[in-house]
Amino acid sequence: MLHEIGYHPWFSHWVSLSAPAPPKDLHYRTLLLNSEQGQSTNQDRLDAFEKLLPSLPEPISLRDVLTDLRQNFTEFPEAMLGEIGLDRSARIPFDHSAERRELTPFTIPFEHQMAIVEAQIGLAVELRRNISFHSEKSRKFTVGLLNRMRKVHGEPWTRISIDLHSCGLSPETWKDIEVRLRG
Repeated sequence: MLHEIGYHPWFSHWVSLSAPAPPKDLHYRTLLLNSEQGQSTNQDRLDAFEKLLPSLPEPISLRDVLTDLRQNFTEFPEAMLGEIGLDRSARIPFDHSAERRELTPFTIPFEHQMAIVEAQIGLAVELRRNISFHSEKSRKFTVGLLNRMRKVHGEPWTRISIDLHSCGLSPETWKDIEVRLRG
């Protein structure tokens, strides 16, 4: 049985870039209200935040995420990293487990997603694990990320495979990416 281990971009807001992770209220308030990407904080957003906060888990530090991933990869030596990635269109639901999800006005800041995905990729390259990569409304950023990871990781980068999906790339564009990434 094939296992996938990693943090999907839809759940990347659960991860704190600080270690140790700050208190729950501070983490989510900073991430969702203070990083609003040009949106003003109005009463509707504050009300939505207060409604959302009780359903969110305590944040986990990226350091702890990577420790857990490493431990899981040890336990499952054939597992791949995934599904990880970037998603610029996803909005956080009030209740992710609800059959019919009501969406909040909040998206996960793209810089936050990028930091988490780069750290996970670094571990995958180190441990020589293939990657299942979700890319929604992020084509240009995904191509840039893959090119940057090739430069950062060099030869070890060529030893892993990437299953890229939800990205909307044409077959020609993907062939061009493969040539450049294996270059």
